Amino acid sequence: MTSLDMGTIKARVSPQETCVAIECVPPGTDRLYRWFFSAAITVMLTAGGTWGGWLLWEIGVAGKFTGVSVHAINAHGQAQIYGWMGLFIMGFGYHVLPRFWRGALAMPRLAPIVLGSVVGGVLVRTLGMVTLGSWPAAVPTALAGCLLQVGASVAFAGQMVLTCRRGKTPFRPESGFLMGAMGWFVLMSLLDTFHTYTTMIAATRDELLWYIATYQAPLRDMQIHGLALCMILGISSRMIPAFYGRPVTPPCRGWWAVGMLNAAVLGEVSIFLVYRFTDNHVIAAFLMVPWLAIAAAVVLQVWPWKLWQAPRHPDRSDKFIRMAYAWLALSLSMLLLLPVYQAAVQIPFSHAYYGAIRHAITVGFVSLMILGMSARFVPAIRGIPAQRLSRLWGPFLLVNLGCLMRVSMQTLTDWYPPAYAVIGGCAVFEIAGFTWWAAELLSIMWRRPLGRAKHPQASSI
Repeated sequence: MTSLDMGTIKARVSPQETCVAIECVPPGTDRLYRWFFSAAITVMLTAGGTWGGWLLWEIGVAGKFTGVSVHAINAHGQAQIYGWMGLFIMGFGYHVLPRFWRGALAMPRLAPIVLGSVVGGVLVRTLGMVTLGSWPAAVPTALAGCLLQVGASVAFAGQMVLTCRRGKTPFRPESGFLMGAMGWFVLMSLLDTFHTYTTMIAATRDELLWYIATYQAPLRDMQIHGLALCMILGISSRMIPAFYGRPVTPPCRGWWAVGMLNAAVLGEVSIFLVYRFTDNHVIAAFLMVPWLAIAAAVVLQVWPWKLWQAPRHPDRSDKFIRMAYAWLALSLSMLLLLPVYQAAVQIPFSHAYYGAIRHAITVGFVSLMILGMSARFVPAIRGIPAQRLSRLWGPFLLVNLGCLMRVSMQTLTDWYPPAYAVIGGCAVFEIAGFTWWAAELLSIMWRRPLGRAKHPQASSI
């Protein structure tokens, strides 16, 4: 059985009972995750999810997805990417990754600056984007926020690369996923800055639409398939076997998955940009190749975990993890069926269907993974037995119900326009679920710890 003692955490990571010692980082960095997680929750419940729900309500009233300002939608999107997903990635990264690699966190004094830069960037950038047309300083203000986010992304990625290089553990496939995520973090922040600038200075509606049609999809691919998917697969590859007693993916298989996924993301970004600049629709057909490669990479890495089976070590968080990967499978299946759907609906491009694909992976996969991993991770390091905590069925059901309604009703609007009348209500369920989960997590993070964990449920990090 695994144990936590004298500042050393040990995790059982294979069925053969191979244990990897993971050394603790200095006490000064041991509380960083609480500030990052708390800031992420604040963003989600304000400029992120809650504002997004209001925008969705306005779309429902207008009866079209172009019924709200694209700058408001993009401002909400950047708050979710940097403020919700980004801050959770950073919080996990600062606390967990030095332990993965058995090394001290590089330049730990940068962490509070990174936190301030992300939060400040979200606030400043949102202010600039929503005041475009009514405030002369809107564009430079938004760009200042973008540069704060770029700086934070570069600093965090640099810290993780240096920490990995200084670590004592061999470079395994999970580290390959994580290093890939760091690269996409930096690249997407640079493209995001360029995209924000070009859309905000567009002189005509046609110019604005061209920039959106050209750069929005590659940017989202970098953010979701590059940063989020690589990061989650890297964390999952280590934590799912350790937490739930599932088999480990063989290293050779894992390295194939790392290479395929990163090459596929580069491929889908490059092919799309070439298609847009040449306006050759034959080139767009080749997007199916990287999409198939992304799906194949996920199957290669995830299949050995046998998520369809009950875990050897049950926990309240397991349902979130398993459902998250089910949503990932649905999102990738919908992506592969995009040409079939386009032919069936007989419109050049379906905002509804494409948006449903994105929602399935951002809320269904990414957000459920955040909810599940934090529900397992935080009580364990705070020394709180799972038996003393709720099973979190309420948040689980509410978020999944809201996501299911959003994906299905949004797709249905292509066939049945009155469906717009109900899509605004989808966000109510999701935000209620997030709020319920957040209330418990904040209480656990900021209450006085019970001491070092000495029970199976809290000792397997």
